Amino acid sequence: MLKVHLPDGGVKEFSQPVRVLDVASSIGPRLAKAAVAAVVDGKTVGVDTPLPEAGDVQLRLLTKKDAEALGVMRHSCAHLMARAVMRLYDGVQLAFGPTTGDGFYYDFAMPHKLSEADFPQIEAEMARIVKADEPFERLVEPRDRALAVVGDLKQQFKVEHISTGLADHPTVSFYRQGEFLDLCRGPHVPSAGFVGAFKLMSVAGASWKGGAARDQLQRRYGTAWF
Repeated sequence: MLKVHLPDGGVKEFSQPVRVLDVASSIGPRLAKAAVAAVVDGKTVGVDTPLPEAGDVQLRLLTKKDAEALGVMRHSCAHLMARAVMRLYDGVQLAFGPTTGDGFYYDFAMPHKLSEADFPQIEAEMARIVKADEPFERLVEPRDRALAVVGDLKQQFKVEHISTGLADHPTVSFYRQGEFLDLCRGPHVPSAGFVGAFKLMSVAGASWKGGAARDQLQRRYGTAWF
């Protein structure tokens, strides 16, 4: 038996396997529709996260009103930007795409030199992705299988990161959104339609994992708000 402890002091009990979203649905359909992510025992997770089958967990559901939800959405918007860039340009190598204090960035290596003149086209493609509202799907793979996946995608930075930075991880996670698949620990919003207003801000130079002698990258900054 699983006991889910809620912030108001209520407790939900489940005798069958459940995800965070199932708990939200048991509280009410409006909450399930509004849930962006959740905090489970102090860790921010996606709503598709399975909960333990037994024991006790503390669960706080996050909606657009919660500060933690903004970071989740911004990270998802970084994925949308990367997906749009890969649709528009050839030879894109993906590095990392974290959030920042007021937005997000994603680092790329690519033949085309990005400039502010490219922003409108990329933003338009991002808007099309938001409108399609495809789900973010989390996939967990054994490390050897993950290496094969990024190798098939010809994503050299991801191959190196799994081989070195994640060398002691038996499994690694990906997120799929439509045709776009990226190595990522998450979490993400349930689907692209949760992304609100966004704007690309600037382009700067960067280097792979901060090494001056490493591959030179293009860092594209953006911001997003519900």
